[in-house]
Amino acid sequence: MTTRIVLVRHGETEFNADGRLQGQLDIPLSSVGIAQAEAVAPVIAGMDPVAIVSSPLVRARVTAETIGRATGLEVGFDDRLKEVDVGQWAGETVPDLHRNDPHYTRLMASGEDFRRSDGETTAEVAERVTAAVRDAVDEQKNQAVCLVAHGFALRAAVVWLLGGGYPEFLRFGGLGNCSWTVLDRIGSGEADRRGMDDRWRLRTYNATVL
Repeated sequence: MTTRIVLVRHGETEFNADGRLQGQLDIPLSSVGIAQAEAVAPVIAGMDPVAIVSSPLVRARVTAETIGRATGLEVGFDDRLKEVDVGQWAGETVPDLHRNDPHYTRLMASGEDFRRSDGETTAEVAERVTAAVRDAVDEQKNQAVCLVAHGFALRAAVVWLLGGGYPEFLRFGGLGNCSWTVLDRIGSGEADRRGMDDRWRLRTYNATVL
């Protein structure tokens, strides 16, 4: 069997509905988000994952535990799956940041990766999340593993695993709440004379039930 990773974004929160940046704030699921998690759980269970690993933030944890009940699997946690740290921008809306912080507007218009307030760059997020993905699949070779995390973090991981960078990140669409994305590892992941044979194929991107 192919080594497969199933990436699931958490369900909706009130901050999502209000358009507020969450970053690493520990915001719970809304009633809509709980319903989304319950709807997606049997779909993910049908993919026969042998392990579930989640961001420890409550919105991801509750989503993962809902999937865990549908699969009969215990949920493991990995801090590397947390959302991008947006520093002091957490809790703000994008229109408010454009209105109140000219530096934010310049950064967004530059087309180059940047540090979010006193938080992280996209590349830094991609580095830690892709490391978590590789560790998860290395432990479960030739099987499917489900990772539950956050929209920005998962989008960055997908782009970097496929060999892209920030320009490609900008072109990829965002991930919906409780969407799933599937990648197959088609390389061995082992070092050879050409370098790391760590190649991935994107099978599904941003699929949703609701």
